[in-house]
Amino acid sequence: MIILDNLPGRKERNFPLRDLTTWKIGGPAELIYWPSDWQSLAEAVRLAEAASLPVWIIGRGSNLLIADEGLPGLTIVSTDLQKIAWGDFRVRVEAGYSLARLAWETGERGWKGLEFASGIPGTVGGAIIMNAGAFGGEISQSVVRVWVLVSGEVLELSRAELQFTYRQSSLRGKAWILEAEFIFEPGDRKGLMCIMKNSLAKRKASQPLNLPNAGSVFRNPPGDSAGRLLDAAGWKGKSRGGARVSEKHANFIVNTGLATAADVLGLIGDIRNDILKKFGIDLQPEIEYLGAGGSV
Repeated sequence: MIILDNLPGRKERNFPLRDLTTWKIGGPAELIYWPSDWQSLAEAVRLAEAASLPVWIIGRGSNLLIADEGLPGLTIVSTDLQKIAWGDFRVRVEAGYSLARLAWETGERGWKGLEFASGIPGTVGGAIIMNAGAFGGEISQSVVRVWVLVSGEVLELSRAELQFTYRQSSLRGKAWILEAEFIFEPGDRKGLMCIMKNSLAKRKASQPLNLPNAGSVFRNPPGDSAGRLLDAAGWKGKSRGGARVSEKHANFIVNTGLATAADVLGLIGDIRNDILKKFGIDLQPEIEYLGAGGSV
């Protein structure tokens, strides 16, 4: 096992990863590290890769399902990467910064571009990797530069070097975000704050925020809604073990208290098979799965 004693930040062994995900599911991390800056994160990754250890990087765990067996090797948590530098309708921010917080802070300044994200619970880094969006907006609309870690090397990439599609980016599975720069348009502060408050109210009214969940489980297929398909197929309220399809929003799977990753994976598989059979649509998961098997 690698030694991280010379790197700043908290380290733990056999840490329960369920405590770091909004689904409250996941086994232990063999070794876990909270770097205090992205330079330390990059060095930890280099050390782990030199030792041929698997590396996992997570943020606020809001779009994540972690295996019941936990994660071997090194797990890095980015949430202490919080540096931010404000410019003229621009901001440069580290990957662990809260996306929702950034949305509210830019809205308070009357900067237009992230108002759709007022209720998205993830980090800036994770949001860019998956091109997070809501209410017709996407984070890719405001990104101008990113600094990423690829095979132990730090690269600066412009917006022109990135490809974004619906809930996807060319960085997914290939790089880790360290920092990002955003550019905004002037907007009406009062109007932006109203939009964000209304978006937040819609989330609270339509989503099962009272139970642990990971947000939308499936991507919307072209021209349709995953939630509508699941509702039409009668999936609301159905469960496997401690995992249940929400009665409030069919595209949410909630943890009723003792759900395991196996429960969630099984329920996802059952839903996909049923929707394919009934509608001929192969729903694609929006969540990220870490652990044995590597995908959902």
